[in-house]
Amino acid sequence: MNKWYPIFIGIILGFLFSGIILLISTKPKGKPIIINNNTTPISIHFEVYGAVKKPGVYSAALSIRVQDAVALAGGLKENADLIMSNLSAKVFDGDRIIIPTKTIYEATITPQLPKNTINMIHLNSATIQDLMTLPGIGETKAKEIIRFREVNGSFDEIADLLNIPGIGEKTIEQFLDRITVE
Repeated sequence: MNKWYPIFIGIILGFLFSGIILLISTKPKGKPIIINNNTTPISIHFEVYGAVKKPGVYSAALSIRVQDAVALAGGLKENADLIMSNLSAKVFDGDRIIIPTKTIYEATITPQLPKNTINMIHLNSATIQDLMTLPGIGETKAKEIIRFREVNGSFDEIADLLNIPGIGEKTIEQFLDRITVE
């Protein structure tokens, strides 16, 4: 055994006993300070809009539901759509609650008059003479339409005419009711 070994053990034990005596002899001074790390807010702030009587920004306790928030906003209007609302959902700080309204759709019935197919010009089979009967289409534009059809294939829609130089929306509006791609 090494002669330094007992000396080393003695020094370690001396430090250990000194630390224990120092720890026991010191007493805490004053009252302990309690630090509260709880940073959750006491109340939350939220917005309520839509089909409520008094829309705006409100604050309430932490455990509030949409139903309670709506009550704070004066309640629901008659046109509120409750099917699209989840009144039992929890409200969190910064939430925006929007209560939708029932949309009343009025049916508008427009009778579909049959197109006069006898006078309709079919863009995918029209001749130069057929196209020249359209307002704003002369021989040059009629040839351009035929050339476009031969290069690009059949017209898928009337709006394809806009790809032909010299034909714009105003030109197409002049004969829109007289042409078809079907």
